[in-house]
Formats: sequence, structure tokens, C-alpha cells
Amino acid sequence: MKEDWKKLTEGIERALKLRTSPVGIRFVADEGELKSIERLRIAKKISFTCQMITAARTYGATTAITAGNTSAVCGNVLGLCDTPEKVKNGTLRNVVWCKTLEDAKKFEDAIPRVPLGKYKAVLIGPQAAAAFEPNMVLFYGNPAQMIIMINALQFEDYERLQFYCVGETSCSDLIAQCYNSGKPSLTIPCFGERRFGHAQDDELAIAIPASLVGKVDRNLEALAKKGIRYPIAYYGTQVDPSLGLPPAYHEILNITEHVKAQKK
Repeated sequence: MKEDWKKLTEGIERALKLRTSPVGIRFVADEGELKSIERLRIAKKISFTCQMITAARTYGATTAITAGNTSAVCGNVLGLCDTPEKVKNGTLRNVVWCKTLEDAKKFEDAIPRVPLGKYKAVLIGPQAAAAFEPNMVLFYGNPAQMIIMINALQFEDYERLQFYCVGETSCSDLIAQCYNSGKPSLTIPCFGERRFGHAQDDELAIAIPASLVGKVDRNLEALAKKGIRYPIAYYGTQVDPSLGLPPAYHEILNITEHVKAQKK
């Protein structure tokens, strides 16, 4: 298992030249499972989910988030604790994020959550270390890296992907949405994740079900052979784009003669 995950995640890292490491997420129903995880840190202080993700992707830390070491806002998104009444009724969101209590209640109702009470903890760690078998893997990157990853997902078994944005609490669109839908989930890191989790201005985040990570790795390689790779080479805004297209396109687009003339 360890060698497979190391190969897969490092292959994707290398192909996309990611700045930080892919992060594994595992939902734990039995807290006893935590004892078997090597070098696991269980924080006693309060930490946000985004802080633990950044510790994993930047510093290589493997941590466990529980109802006892995170805020109620993070904990209820991950299904580790119930939503407090003053969160549920919109009071919390009305303080900053919504003009009216009614809007704040709509906001709260829209947030995807992992089913309450199903799990006792959530493991977060650098997936290349393969300390545990993940349910999903998180990748952070710039928009160009993300679109190539999406291209790899769509290269076989194509489907149009849909992504969501609740606004603040991007971890819900990232982790809970992926968990509930079983599909990749791309999101924009929120204010909180930037302030406390240090997500950078150019970063997006995508959660990919563990079963699809191998598909991404395989198809990134296939696309690279076709010239689709990161970084994307610029061709220029004031030149004829015909010469920059793959030769196979020329006949399909009826521009073969045009391209020949341009090469003379």
C-alpha cells in the first residue's frame, strides 16, 4: 500500500510541479485505529481543519482532528459534533458574512456536512507517506494545474464536472462535498483558510476520491504524450494559432492548406 501511494502521489506532484504535497483524508469510526498510525500527532489545543491540512501539505505532519481539538464550526462540517444552535439558526454567519439573519440561515442550511456521529476522528497527512489508506486526497495548486488535473479526470469516462462554493467554510465544499457526492470537488479557499491555513492567493483546492487518484496519475502521463502538460507553454496573442495546433487538428478543421502556406 505504501509504495503504491508514494508512487501515485509523487507522480502527480512531479507531473504538475505542485508547490505542496497531496494530503490524504481518512474518516475514522473507531478511535482505536489511531493507535496504529505512525508519528501521529493529536493536538490538545484547538486547531482548524485548514491549519491541519497546511501542516500536512507543507510540513509533512500527520494529525487527527476530533471533536475535542477543533472548533464546533469545523467539527460539525466533518460530522464530529452537532451544529450549535447559534450556528444552526444563522446567528454566527450574521455577525460578518450575511446582512440579515434570514440570509445567514440560508447560508448555514446550504453547507454540506459529513453525516453526524458516523465517525470519531479524521486523519490528515501527507499521502506520499502512506501512513493510512485515504478516503480522498486533497491537492492544492494554481488554476492551470487544476485544469490539467480535471483534463486527466475527464480523459476517460468523460463527464461534465460541477463544483460549488458556499463562500466562507471552503472545507465543506472541499471535503464534505466530495464525501457526500463521491465525485471530485474543486473549491476556492475561503477567507478563513487564507488567514489561518495560509492558502496562497493563487491557490485552488480539489478533493479527489481515493479510487480516482490512480486515474489522474495514469491520464496525466497520457496527456503529456499528447503535449498537454504543466507549465502550459505560451504561443502568443498576435500570431496565427494554426501552427501551434497538433497536426491531427489541421485536417479536422480544414486548415491543412493554410498551415502549409504559413510554413513556406
